Parts: sequence; structure tokens; C-alpha cells
Amino acid sequence: MKCLVCGDKPVYHYRDFGFSLCRKHFIEWFEKKVFETIKRFKLIRPGELVAVAVSGGKDSLTTLYLLNRFSEKLDFKVIGLAVDEGIKGYREYKLDALRNFANKIGVELVITSFKEYFNATLDEMVHTLKEKRMEYKPCTICGVFRRYLINLKAREIGASKVATGHNLDDEVQVFLMNMLRAGLRNIAREGIITGLHEHPKLVPRIKPLYFCREKEVLAYSILSGIETPFVECSYVVYAFRDKVRRWINKVESLNPGIKLNLLALKELISNLLRNSKYGEGVIGTCQICGEPSSGNICKTCFFIDYLGLETSMVLRKEI
Repeated sequence: MKCLVCGDKPVYHYRDFGFSLCRKHFIEWFEKKVFETIKRFKLIRPGELVAVAVSGGKDSLTTLYLLNRFSEKLDFKVIGLAVDEGIKGYREYKLDALRNFANKIGVELVITSFKEYFNATLDEMVHTLKEKRMEYKPCTICGVFRRYLINLKAREIGASKVATGHNLDDEVQVFLMNMLRAGLRNIAREGIITGLHEHPKLVPRIKPLYFCREKEVLAYSILSGIETPFVECSYVVYAFRDKVRRWINKVESLNPGIKLNLLALKELISNLLRNSKYGEGVIGTCQICGEPSSGNICKTCFFIDYLGLETSMVLRKEI
């Protein structure tokens, strides 16, 4: 195999398209795809402050890196926003890598934590979950609290958009999970940009890597010198998503192009659902904390009560 553009030694092969690219042209291809995605779908407008939700993994670091590179040309500002859930043996390593990387590229980094707002780490919450026989999985609690704090903190620092590192694989996995759970309203809401005009306190989310495969992002991060420790969250064994991810990867290895087909199907079904009763849901306000909620009480306040957490004064001020 040779690079499609110059005939040089390739570093990445697109099996479904049948061509390969060398280091130089792969990096150019990847960066152009993300740049054109931002422009075509108008993800960021001039003058905006974009908070990039960063975990320290390859996807979020790549998003932070690229948005920082594009910020001057597209006239917007970037800040990193991270959440320390309190997962011993995992989060501290990712945060160290994140701090070093943010300092290296000259981006301000804001870090908040479960401990600060909920007076408990995720590790401590999981202990309570085990006592309750794991009625809810750690990933469910973590996801709800993370999204809550990211939105809260992004609004606090004046960000008009939150950029996440969700890639094509992530989108396909969530789509299949929602299909298996008959989550039609979730499918109707999911897309390259979410939360736009849904609630005055909800900061819209954008996904610059929406059309990028997970392996593409990994290759780009390695070739661009974006370093992250290869440590895995200890609670991934409880995640339904991990099982779906493994299944999709197996099918894709046998039938290249399946993921792209699923993304196209997701877009088609999402657009149809948005024009049906499933797209009519309006985000309301939690009666307890005043934050955006799909019901009278948001999931964060529900889980605070379920876990018996004593929230900090910071959160009580918001309430």
C-alpha cells in the first residue's frame, strides 16, 4: 500500500474507502475534516467562548488541541473544563496529563470535582451503590453528575458552548443503546449539536469529532504528540456501553463501513423523530435546584437523595 496522494509510506488505511495516507497527508486530512465540520454545521460563531470538556483521554485532548489551533482563524476563545470524579488509580493520572498538556499548548484549565459539590467521591458513592445491590450502575451516576457539573461550571465561566470529544464510534454506540432501550426521545435530541435554545440555563454542546472514527483520533493523537496515560476506569466492567462497543467493533472488522452506515441511519431516524411527537419534549426546570430537567426533579437531585449525599454550600447556593 502507498499514500493515495504522494505514494509515500502510509500510516493509516481506510478499509471502507480503500485508500491509505502517509503521516503528512493523514494529519492534513484529519484536521481539514474537523475544521470543515465546525464551519459547515456552524458549531462555533465568532466571539464565542468555548469550554472544552476534557477528561485527559485522547479524544478530549485532541478536541482541545484542535480548537485551540483553530481559535485564532475562526475568532473564538477556548478554555479547558475538567471534572475530578474521584476514581483512585485512574483520574489522578489523567488529570496530571491534562494539566501538563494544557500548560504546554497555553490553554487555561478549570477543574471542578464531585467532592467539592457532592461531598463524596465516585469511589465513595460506589460503596453506597454496592450496599444497595447495584440498582444503579456507577457509570449512570457518574454520567449524570459529570454532565450537571460541566453545564453548571461552563455557565459560571461565561461559556456559550461546551465542546466534547465524542467521536463517530461514540455516537453509533449511544444510538444503538437508545434503540435497544426504545429511547426515542433521546434519539430525537442527539446530534452534532444539542441543547440549542432548549433552556436558558442549558449551555449548548457541540461535537467537532462527530465524523471521526475512534481509531482515526488515536492515530492523530499519536502522530501529533498528544500524550495520555493508557489507564482504564475501574468501573468500565459495569458499563453496558462497553459490551455494545465491543460488538460493533467486531462487526466493523468483518464488514468495513458498518459504523458509517449506522451514523447515517442515526441521522435519518433522528430527523424523522424530531418532526414527530418524540421531538416535542421541552426541557423544563428542576423544582429543587432550578437546573434544566426533563422532569419535575432532575436526575442529579434524585441521585443526591438516593445516595444520601450532603451537598456542599456551593451547590446549595445554586439551589
